[in-house]
Amino acid sequence: MKALLSAAIAGALTVLSVSATDWANWRGPDGLGVSPDRGFPMAWSKTNHVAWSRELPGKGASSPITFGDRLYVTTQTPDLGLHLLALDRRTGATVWDTQVGQGKARAHQLHNMATPTAVTDGESIWVQFGTGDFACVKADGKIRWQRQIAKEYGTYNANHGYGSSPMLFEGRVYVPWMHQGPSFLLALDGLTGRNVWKQDRNFEAREEGKDSYSSAIFVRTGQRTDLVIEGAEAMTGYDPASGKQRWIVKGLEAAHPYGRTIAGITAGEGLIVAVTSGFQNRGQTVAYRVGGEGDLTQSHRAWAFSKFSPDCPTPVIHQGLLFTIRDDGMASCVDLKTGEAHWQERLFTENVKVSPVAADGRIYFTSGQANCVVVKAAAKFEVLARNEWNEETLSTPALSDGRIYLRTFQGLTCLANP
Repeated sequence: MKALLSAAIAGALTVLSVSATDWANWRGPDGLGVSPDRGFPMAWSKTNHVAWSRELPGKGASSPITFGDRLYVTTQTPDLGLHLLALDRRTGATVWDTQVGQGKARAHQLHNMATPTAVTDGESIWVQFGTGDFACVKADGKIRWQRQIAKEYGTYNANHGYGSSPMLFEGRVYVPWMHQGPSFLLALDGLTGRNVWKQDRNFEAREEGKDSYSSAIFVRTGQRTDLVIEGAEAMTGYDPASGKQRWIVKGLEAAHPYGRTIAGITAGEGLIVAVTSGFQNRGQTVAYRVGGEGDLTQSHRAWAFSKFSPDCPTPVIHQGLLFTIRDDGMASCVDLKTGEAHWQERLFTENVKVSPVAADGRIYFTSGQANCVVVKAAAKFEVLARNEWNEETLSTPALSDGRIYLRTFQGLTCLANP
């Protein structure tokens, strides 16, 4: 009995170790932007706390992801090649470089086809590009299977190009396809690439309001997990196994004609927080209580505000507080229980498209020039560090095992304490 108990404890510790050190998809565990790790650097420069730095073959807005001793990142080369790179996480050396496809599709000039972030379980890496090319790549760099979503279901028709990232849960990969055309959420078998289910997601919304560049998150309530996504002026929760829509929240339109969904949803402390486009500071941020089925628009609404709503950056919840940053560099700390602001401060004068991330009682706010202001996760405003980098970026940093992986248009850098 003692041996069995020891084995069970060892197994549990192993699982906790994996979850505590891997940042395996867009915004880390469950897509919520919070790392359970500690030991991350707080202050750095190009000559201090840099473990390694390297150029990448091409550019992209996707974020790096990590699993074990590997780091994965996508890029688009000047010849329009669509690549997935595996790097040694400790040194930055290239382990392999696999080309998945080639080409381009409609996209805003700020980004290209390498905008969606990959997702991995350590044995496979699933990657999508703005062209609709989707592939499962094995850990040795060989392609297991490929699909072309745009050719199968029609060209993606959103004003700024594809931006959603795939997510993984219990062997299934979830692919959002929300635009001014037939919209759906697709669940694929991770090993075969075959459809597990396809849930149409066509709601009434103004023309650009149907465009969604956000990604799904997983919301866990007791034994239940909801796959949650926002777009077309609505937020919906699904059973990840069957695709059944469990609930819907309506009325998430913006008070302007550009009502697309860019900032993603976040969750924590029993709430799900949705953001509508804060373009011209006319968006809204709304919190809903978790759980329930059916139309939750009124019954589960907790609070709402508009003044602090971002357009592009996804908020983050840490230590009972919601942290947001608008595209103009104005950051806010909001009480998660009441929706009331504790503080609002300007952190940057440059543009901000990057989503904040959190760890160890700190919020890492990154600007479009990869400059980072580290703020204490507290109701009282306190800047812990201001870090200058001055390289253009659209990529949210990855936090893994005490290291920060910062991707810019010039390359990729690993920041670590000595």
